[in-house]
Amino acid sequence: MKSNRIVLLDVGGTFVKSALGIAGKGAVEGSFMSTPISSGGTAEEITEAFRSAVAGQIRRAAEEGYAVEAVCAALPGPFDYKEGIFLMKHKFAAVYGSSFREILGDVITPETRLAFVHDVNGALLGALTADPSLREGNVAMVTLGTGLGFSYAVNGEVQISETGSPAKGLWDAPYMGGILEEYVSRRGILRLYAEQGGILGEGEDVKEISIRARNGEDAALKAFASAGSHLAAGASDLIAGLGIRHIIFGGQISRSFDLMEESLLKGLPEGVKAKASSDIEGLVLVGAAAL
Repeated sequence: MKSNRIVLLDVGGTFVKSALGIAGKGAVEGSFMSTPISSGGTAEEITEAFRSAVAGQIRRAAEEGYAVEAVCAALPGPFDYKEGIFLMKHKFAAVYGSSFREILGDVITPETRLAFVHDVNGALLGALTADPSLREGNVAMVTLGTGLGFSYAVNGEVQISETGSPAKGLWDAPYMGGILEEYVSRRGILRLYAEQGGILGEGEDVKEISIRARNGEDAALKAFASAGSHLAAGASDLIAGLGIRHIIFGGQISRSFDLMEESLLKGLPEGVKAKASSDIEGLVLVGAAAL
């Protein structure tokens, strides 16, 4: 049996996205799978979800004549990325202090290599892997979703803290009496839309605001434009200080990047380029394959 497949995991609060991968290259086409998980669930429920995701990919590999030599996972923090230990209290609290290897148990072998990366660092690593031209100069990754993520690289090297998290943060940057994430994230856009007089129906969210913006609704257009302006105002000092010349956007809300692009660029330091990733779904998995 050939031993050149790895299992890639992108761990979120409600789903574990997984795929088979080839080290240093990315995910194998057709191997993507999404496994439901509740970050607020019991230890047994969380454990079962992780085991199911990994076991499913190992079975797939075996059916194709391959063995799995590693599991490479991208996860939010706090997490011990060197030892693979859960340190989150707001998510996955039921497995706080548990190691990923213990959780997977006999789904993997003692020889299976485990590697971990912060999800935002993983997204940036994926962008650098997919587009080698980004390895020259200083590049940042901004993820827009439930929260506001930030990571940056210097000449192709992702900068990390001692714990393995991004070297610099942006979400909690002081801004307008609060923090920047309150204006640039899911809850930020919902807030800005309401301030413009927009009203959402039950179950509607940012996706519906973007649809309305593309249909020309004034309140929706202004909400996204305002989010772009706030992000530029709150991030410009950090961007300038780090010498960032190129910003890549990821995360689900980056699908609406074009709705905030003009206002964002107006407020960023002169010469800074910004664009949304062309592979928002798979970017983190590509990064995990590079571990």
